[in-house]
Amino acid sequence: MIVARPGANIFLPCLEKGPGNASSVQCKFKGQNLSFPGKVVPESNLSLLSVPYNFSGRYSCHAGDRVLCSHHLILEEPPEVPDFICHQRSLAKYILCEWNASRPVSPRTKARLWVQTGFRGENYSEEQCRYYKKSQKFFCRLTSVNNEDDILVFACVANLAGAVSKEKFLRADTLLKPDPPADMVVGAMEKAPRRLHVTWRDPPSWGSTFYRLQFQLRYRAENSHTYSEVLLPHGITSYTISDALRGLRHFVKVRAREEFDHGSWSEWSREITGVPWTEPTDPVSDPTSDVTKFSFDDYFVGTSSPRTSEVPRRVIKPAAAVPLYSFLIMALSVTVALALAVGILFRYRKKLRLLHSRGGKPSSAPSYSLATLGPEPPLSAFPLLSPPASPFSETSADSPSVLDQNSPYDVSNADYFLLPK
Repeated sequence: MIVARPGANIFLPCLEKGPGNASSVQCKFKGQNLSFPGKVVPESNLSLLSVPYNFSGRYSCHAGDRVLCSHHLILEEPPEVPDFICHQRSLAKYILCEWNASRPVSPRTKARLWVQTGFRGENYSEEQCRYYKKSQKFFCRLTSVNNEDDILVFACVANLAGAVSKEKFLRADTLLKPDPPADMVVGAMEKAPRRLHVTWRDPPSWGSTFYRLQFQLRYRAENSHTYSEVLLPHGITSYTISDALRGLRHFVKVRAREEFDHGSWSEWSREITGVPWTEPTDPVSDPTSDVTKFSFDDYFVGTSSPRTSEVPRRVIKPAAAVPLYSFLIMALSVTVALALAVGILFRYRKKLRLLHSRGGKPSSAPSYSLATLGPEPPLSAFPLLSPPASPFSETSADSPSVLDQNSPYDVSNADYFLLPK
């Protein structure tokens, strides 16, 4: 096995000792003929020039059917110094140490942490780290450390090309750093054009109801570069912005910290935008909605335009909504009218049946006609009715009232005008 750095010139001994014919030697990479610059020379055997990173593997040289040599070439960069940082997402969870890798890491690279507590030389614990290719980060969990201990951390990274290390002294009370708050929502409040309501939740990684968080909220309008900040008591996960600007977008973000100021603030959450409530416009009151729109040809009625016979269209406003109780009143009125009509019809039919049962004709009754009066009717010396008495007399209740004492006729008695034939 031969280890080399990518991009270097590599020489592999593949010819037998003594004189040999280099032109008859064939070299292969993973069983296939070489597809990159390489040649066999008697002085330096197999020469590989500027080998790329992804050409690690088995190289072999053959003379006919005979294998002259076989080498496993590993192209690997020495590891980077682990510039790690340690933090704790929750007081109920472990301490996490991590660092970034600026270049690809080979599968043979190993990373470990040695943690010492108490500084007496005997309390060492070893923690293995994992590399995540997608994020290009190393992560190490410190599960055997209390939240009150000051610790000395020694990190070591090694591969076939070398090994590097770094150590740090850490204070446990400064390691706590929560994740940003989650599920933040900014919403408008009805009939409040200068208010915005903001809600959020504890980060899922906090995972504790015994330990609580305090929050800091920051917001600004879209036409401003200055943020307003509000520090909220612990346990409060909502806030109403009361000085928002009408009709403008606002950018809001939140961060979290342990309630007793242990550790440091989290990173700011992603900015969320919100617009305060605005009064909706009424389409009926819009002056442009009542204006009839005509084309240019509609103004020239009577010309030779093909649209001469067309009548200008008239915009019809939609009927106003009729309340439900109006329909109920109309239905009730129609029902009552129908009931009355049925009652009258039933009564009339009953009367007809009664007439038919009596012989089909109503009983004869004397008829009356209006008598013709002479021009000068005779006056009676004695009036038919006694003169009206005083309303306060005892006989006033039985005496009929007369409009005029000097009139020769008693107009209150209709029997004068009706005479039997």
